[in-house]
Amino acid sequence: MADRDSVYNDPAYDITSVPSWKTPPLHGAYAPNARLSPRVLAGIGASAVVLAAAGMVAYSNYASAQADAEVRKAQIALDSSKLELEKQKQAADLAKTGQEETPAQKARREAVQACVAKAGNAYNAVSECGKAYPAVDAPGMVNTSRTVASDGDGNDSTPGVGLVVLGVAGTAVAVGWVKRKFSRP
Repeated sequence: MADRDSVYNDPAYDITSVPSWKTPPLHGAYAPNARLSPRVLAGIGASAVVLAAAGMVAYSNYASAQADAEVRKAQIALDSSKLELEKQKQAADLAKTGQEETPAQKARREAVQACVAKAGNAYNAVSECGKAYPAVDAPGMVNTSRTVASDGDGNDSTPGVGLVVLGVAGTAVAVGWVKRKFSRP
């Protein structure tokens, strides 16, 4: 075997044969014509698609939450303007009839105003406070909370009904699974 037949004597990899002003040849990923494999390219493409889809979903959720917040603000503003209008109507009716407020009516009005102020910007504050302090029947007095709440969304159903139905359905599925799993063939 000649001295030149060895793998270690290949001139392409022999660093001693490369002049000092040249860099040794690059191999593998560092070579100038190195390319990514199709699997790596497919993985990068798939991860880019997943990242883009997640970003779109997150932005959609953010945009819908912002729109819901704007709608709630508009509803609160509308409710407060309705409340002010009803207060003005009551004041006009009282001035028109020339009657004074009775102590009971005055106490109710102050209690409802305190309740609404305490609730802050809650959406159902006017209707809830009106229910908590029922109207005093007298000529010229209008129950403002009932008048404003009557134009509401009409959502009077209790949210617990759906949970009860879901619980019953889940129990039925669980019982069926237990029967099938533990019955003898």
